[in-house]
Amino acid sequence: MGEAERLKLERKILGEPCREECRLNYGQNLDGTADEVDGWLLPAVELNRVREERREIAKTPIDFYTGVEMDEAWQIQSSDIRFVGVLPFQFRIFITLSSPWIANVHGVLSLRSSTPSLESNSSLIPTPSSTRVLQQLAIQVSLCLPTLLTSAPSAGKTLILSHLAKVLHPENASQIITIQLADSSLDPRSLLGSYISSTAHSGTFEWKEGVLIRSMREGKWVVFEDVDRGSSEVLGIIKPLAESLELGKWIGGRAKLNVPSRGTVIAHESFRMFATRSSHPARDGAFIPPTFFGSQWFSEVVVPTPSPEELFSILNAKFPRLAGNVSSAIIRLWDAIRQLGLSSSGLEVGLRELLKFCSRIDSILPSHDLFDNSAQDGRVMTLSDVFSHPNIREDIYMEARDVFFGIGTPTILAQAHLATIAQLVAEHLGLDSERQHWILSGKSPQFSIDKDANGRTVGVTFGRTHLPARSNKAAIQIGHSRPFAMHKPAIGLLSRIATAVSHSEPVLLTGETGTGKTSVISHLASVLHQPLISLNLSHQAESSDLIGGLKPIDARIPATSLQEKFTGLFAASFSRKKNEKFETEIRKAVSDCKWKRAVGLWKESVRLAVERIRTKQDEENP
Repeated sequence: MGEAERLKLERKILGEPCREECRLNYGQNLDGTADEVDGWLLPAVELNRVREERREIAKTPIDFYTGVEMDEAWQIQSSDIRFVGVLPFQFRIFITLSSPWIANVHGVLSLRSSTPSLESNSSLIPTPSSTRVLQQLAIQVSLCLPTLLTSAPSAGKTLILSHLAKVLHPENASQIITIQLADSSLDPRSLLGSYISSTAHSGTFEWKEGVLIRSMREGKWVVFEDVDRGSSEVLGIIKPLAESLELGKWIGGRAKLNVPSRGTVIAHESFRMFATRSSHPARDGAFIPPTFFGSQWFSEVVVPTPSPEELFSILNAKFPRLAGNVSSAIIRLWDAIRQLGLSSSGLEVGLRELLKFCSRIDSILPSHDLFDNSAQDGRVMTLSDVFSHPNIREDIYMEARDVFFGIGTPTILAQAHLATIAQLVAEHLGLDSERQHWILSGKSPQFSIDKDANGRTVGVTFGRTHLPARSNKAAIQIGHSRPFAMHKPAIGLLSRIATAVSHSEPVLLTGETGTGKTSVISHLASVLHQPLISLNLSHQAESSDLIGGLKPIDARIPATSLQEKFTGLFAASFSRKKNEKFETEIRKAVSDCKWKRAVGLWKESVRLAVERIRTKQDEENP
C-alpha cells in the first residue's frame, strides 16, 4: 500500500486528522495503570522513544570482548573471521565468514571499502589502551556517528585514526582530510565554497565547492583538529552537519548539510566526521567535558596516555637496540621531566619528545654495544648505570639539550625551569656540574668536509652526524658563495642543525636581526649542493604563495614568447623572403590578439615543415 492509499484509508476509518479523539493503550506503568496516548501523536512519540533508546544504548559502556572465567577464549584471526555465539548448555556455533571485505578491528567486524592488495604496514604499536580506543572507534564508524577524540597533547589521536583508515580503506592513501580549526584566519567559505572567476568563460563567475563539501561527496573522513578553539562562524557550519548524524537517526541515514543558495548536499555513504581536542586531565585522570558550540552532538572517545608498561613495549618495538634497561631508564628520565610541570614559556614534554629522544639516542650508538643491558636483580638503573662510556653519556646529554631544554627563552622564570631540566638530565647521566658546563659551553664538535678523488664534496660530518651531499648529476649550479667564518659558535650551531636535518625534524632559528640565521642555512645548503628557497613571511603573505593558486594572466605574455620561438624555428625551416606574407600574417594575428587565427597559422606551418622533412628523407633514402 502506498502512502496516498494509506492516508485515504486512515481518513475513511478514523475521519479527518485530529478531529476525533483516538486514545490508544501505549503500555503499562510501574504502578499497574495503563499508559494511554493520543493516536494522532503516536508517530511523534514513537520516534522520540526510538531516539532515546538508541542514545542510551550508545552511551552505556558495554564490554563485549572480555569473557568470564568459565568461558573458553576464541581468538578471531584475520584470515579466518568467525562469529562465535554462546548458547545455553555450553553449545557453540561457528559461522565462517572468510572474506577479504571484512576487517577485524580487535573483535569488531567492519566492512572494508575495497579488498587490500597487500598487507598494510602501520606504525601503530598495539597496546591495551590503543586496542580499547580502536574498538570504540570501530563501533562509532559503523554507526556513522560524529566522534570527538579527547586526550592529552601528543597522545596518538592522529596515529590511531590513520591506522583505522588504513584498515577500512586500504586502497585509499588520502582517506583522511584534516582541517585545522585553531587557525583564526580560517574562512567559512573555504569549507562550503564560493564563486570565483571562471577560467573557461571570461567575465563570468562559477561555483567552486569548499573542502568540506568535496569531502562529503567523495566519502572522505574529515578531522577537525582543535575543535574547541574554532571560531563561532566555523562551528556554526559544523553543528548542523553533526546534528544530521545524531544518535537517533534512522539506520543508513547519511550526513547532510544545507549550503546557502546551493541546496542540500547529501554525503557519500563512506563519509565520517571526527573532531579532536587536546586537554590536560585533572589529578583523577578525568577530562573537562567539552563546552564548544555543538559539542552535545558528538560522541566522545577518550584516548588515554600510555602507561609506563605500554611505553616500555612501544619503545622496545620501535627501537630494538634500546630494548630492556635502556628503555626503562629513558622512560624514568622522561617521566621525571614531566613531573617538573610546564614552564612559563609553554614548553611541554610529551610522547613526541620521548620518541624523538629515543630516535636520536639510537642513531648515536655505535654498531657494537657499549652499554650494559643486563638485569641487575631488580635494581632501578639510570642512564649512567647503563652507559658506562663517558663519551656516549656526553653525546646523549647534547641530544637531550636539543629535545628538552635547548630552546631560547626571554624570561627569567623560564630560564630557571630549563636549568632545572638540564640539572635533572645531568644527574640521570652521572655528569657533575663542571662537566655539564663544559659540554654546553666548552665542547666543540668535530667538523670535516668529505671529498672524493676528484675533489668534489660528497658529504659533511659534524661529530657523529653525517649529511650526504647532492650527487653530481643532480647538483645545481650555485654562484660564488659569500665567505663564512667557521668559528666555534658557528660550528656548534651547524652541528645542531645538521642533526635535526638528519632526523627530518623542522628547525626554528630564533635571534635578533643580523645575527646570521639565514647565512648559516645558506652556507650549509651551499656545501651540500642543495637548492635553497627563501620565503619572507609577513601579514601580507597568503597560502597561495606556498601551495599555489589561480591568478589572472595576460595572454599576450606567453603568446609573445611562443612567437619568438616560432620565428627562429620558421627561419631555420623555410625561406623568410619567399614566405614574407605568411610571416606578416602571423605577426599581425599575435599583435591583434587573434589567438585562434595565430594558433591555426602555427599549426599549418608545423604541418608544412613535417611534410618537407619527410620529403627530404625520402629523397635521401629512396
